[in-house]
Amino acid sequence: MAHDGPVLTSVHEILDLTSSEVLIGGLEIIHSIEDQWRQLCEETNCEPFLTPEWIGTYIHAFEQQNEVVLVTSRVADRLTAVLPLVRKKGLFSGLPVVKLVGAANSHSVRFDILRAPGPEGDAAIKAIWRLLKHAPNWHLLEFPMFPAEGPCQRLMSYAVRDGFRTRTLPVCESPYLRIKTNGCGQMDWLGETSRHFRHELRRFARVLEAQTGGPPRLVRMDHPAPKMLHRFFALEASGWKGKEGSAIQCRQETLTFYEEVARFAAGAGQFCLHLLEAGGKVVAAAFSLETNDCYYAIKIAYDESFRRAGPGHLLINAILEECARKRIRELDFGGSRERFKTSWTSAARQHFTGTVFNRDFYPFLLYQVRTNLLPALKQKYTSVLNRLRLRNGEGATNTSSQCGSSRKSFVGSNHG
Repeated sequence: MAHDGPVLTSVHEILDLTSSEVLIGGLEIIHSIEDQWRQLCEETNCEPFLTPEWIGTYIHAFEQQNEVVLVTSRVADRLTAVLPLVRKKGLFSGLPVVKLVGAANSHSVRFDILRAPGPEGDAAIKAIWRLLKHAPNWHLLEFPMFPAEGPCQRLMSYAVRDGFRTRTLPVCESPYLRIKTNGCGQMDWLGETSRHFRHELRRFARVLEAQTGGPPRLVRMDHPAPKMLHRFFALEASGWKGKEGSAIQCRQETLTFYEEVARFAAGAGQFCLHLLEAGGKVVAAAFSLETNDCYYAIKIAYDESFRRAGPGHLLINAILEECARKRIRELDFGGSRERFKTSWTSAARQHFTGTVFNRDFYPFLLYQVRTNLLPALKQKYTSVLNRLRLRNGEGATNTSSQCGSSRKSFVGSNHG
């Protein structure tokens, strides 16, 4: 989107014109800038997980008891970056801390700073860090689930440059599949799969039809009624996730989050609920978001009583066929590497969790405890444990040998 003003190409020139601000409160501060935030989303063609609707829904569902901290940057009156944080009190290595945490968790797919493209965005990240490093009342700054080479990683590099201690850990590799064009000009989503897997897909379809009495059929709902959503939630909870308590409907806050995501995404034309039906039964389903260039499979569920028929794979194959017709080039599985996903693709995006430790003495202590003291204690504990096991093992061996010798002498004396 074009905007008025001089065209600047140097990050330093733009930084001189960039201002940053911290907004503190509740959901109302998101609403206060949501129009400008949404405009920045349009300018950058960002992923759905960085929009004010997504962040607001996350905070409403999971962080109502915590303080919202929005860090923004602007050039003149135009928003150029947004970093949504939540201030929390908690424990770190057993010690009490105050931390600023990115507004995301495992249900958020991924997290990052929303920023304008080019030098303007680079200047915005610098301005945000310049503000944060002088901000009071935080021991730790945490960024969850951010991708490599993104704005969060750039901000952490500025922290290192300024002498702050940081810690970055890999969290997961999220598989994704690119739909390519083959030599005949046709969209191809099976090119990276094995010949055996393609054979299995055809066999799965035959097995499912034999089990249900009907061929698999894909049904799409862009504005599903609440009862259809809850039918999906019940399907997800019918399997192992329900047994271990990790299904969506097992926790009210998680259920609230997904219900609200479905509502606002449907209003934006980005939501779809796919059902795979066979013989009048729903055997698999996907709760997803869809943009012009990517299909995000947020949650996939299937009826485990039809496991032998591979209903999840048949569902993904039908969805990819639909994506190919619509010229959508990518399916993002999200989450971590699992056999189900890697059957389709070997490509994956690495995600990290990053921590910046403030420069006061207490954060320095926290850093030393986590990175030096605890690993040393764990190593010492393991060493002592191994010595005890070895000693007990030798003792048991010696006792066994002595008992064996006694038995041999006793038997020998009888035969004598």
